Amino acid sequence: MTWPRAGDAAHRSRRAPVSAPEGRPPRSPSTATVDALREAIRQGSQVWIGYLDSQGNATSRILEPARMEGGYLTAYDETRAAVHRFALHRITGIAGVE
Repeated sequence: MTWPRAGDAAHRSRRAPVSAPEGRPPRSPSTATVDALREAIRQGSQVWIGYLDSQGNATSRILEPARMEGGYLTAYDETRAAVHRFALHRITGIAGVE
């Protein structure tokens, strides 16, 4: 039996992108961010993150985290409607999605 890769089912569902919440991206301590991501993966819940791109620009994303390994988070990015890998050191904070 072959197991689907993380995010394959989400990618096949072809959901439309959503807008990130208004306001400043979340900020939280690194340990709290990692703990919250682990919990979101365990529960299958969505989170709102603040993220710095490779040029240092702050962005805001709504994610469905799938796994963390090797310093990266693999998640379905609801704001881009695509599976993406995020460098954990670039995540500036996390908040729940209401």
